[in-house]
Amino acid sequence: MPNENIKPTILNTVLPLGIIVLIVGGYFLIDFNGIYQSFKDKAEFISQNERCDLHKEECQITIQDGTTFLLSITPKEIPLMKPLTFSIKSNQKNLKNLKLDIYSTNMFMGEFNLDLKNLGKGYYEATGVLPTCPTGDMQWNAEIRVKKANETIGAKFKFKTDI
Repeated sequence: MPNENIKPTILNTVLPLGIIVLIVGGYFLIDFNGIYQSFKDKAEFISQNERCDLHKEECQITIQDGTTFLLSITPKEIPLMKPLTFSIKSNQKNLKNLKLDIYSTNMFMGEFNLDLKNLGKGYYEATGVLPTCPTGDMQWNAEIRVKKANETIGAKFKFKTDI
């Protein structure tokens, strides 16, 4: 009789534990960011020069139609959980509905869609806060999309943050 009581107890313990391990493992192994990005409108992006570091300097991208975007982030150390100012200078002085979409590439942290305010003379600005993550060393993309009649093009800036 004692053996009959052991089997249900083991099953009641092992099965839920196995499910928890699968859920936690899936969270770290599945590319949620890739899945999320696949639902967005397709766009052709030009990325910044890999040597450009937004912690040290502003970075410039010229997209397919000749529009230039020069991005700087302040404060330069790009702290998490503190207000950041994203400043953009463009050779286009009156771009409409310009947004800065920011998301992490190495872990799904959500997407932050910041409206860029037109300050005039080709200057645009947005303010936002990036969340913290206990794993640290987060890699981020900041995208500017420009919708054309038959395509969407844009600039993709890349930067890192610490814990």
